Amino acid sequence: MGVQVAVEGILMRLTVLAALAALALAACGQAEAPKQEAPTAPQSLMDEILAQAPEMQPVVGYQQLVAHLTAHPEMEAACTGPRSAESRGIVPEDVAPDSIYAAHKGALVLSVQCGQQLTTVRDNPREHWLVIAAPGAAEAVFVNCADAQGRDQCPHAIPRAAAAPAP
Repeated sequence: MGVQVAVEGILMRLTVLAALAALALAACGQAEAPKQEAPTAPQSLMDEILAQAPEMQPVVGYQQLVAHLTAHPEMEAACTGPRSAESRGIVPEDVAPDSIYAAHKGALVLSVQCGQQLTTVRDNPREHWLVIAAPGAAEAVFVNCADAQGRDQCPHAIPRAAAAPAP
């Protein structure tokens, strides 16, 4: 009978230790009430692009363009590869009113020239695109740079309005 009491005593201690261990583990995760982070407002595409390193911004523009052209096969346009891609910057308030950039004041503009990367191949205006990320917009706007005659209407530098003549 003494052996049985000793075994029951050991089992009781192990049960108590197991219960205390379980209680301690449960309490560890609940020492502090879980903090709920305030939901962050969705970033605009412009904010997302500007948060990238400067050398990555044109890459994002190219990716946006390819995704757009893939999703819209009715455009009958393709970008088989980037010949060049660059940021044109944010369109200033004093942009020339007759330029292709005029409708996009305050927006970030990325330029993507599609085509082969060969020195013997000229840039094709029909393969030149502006990827425009407007403030607050979730998606980009895509503008092809070719005019009706096939000339490129997207100058490298965003044209500014002429200053008013001094009186």
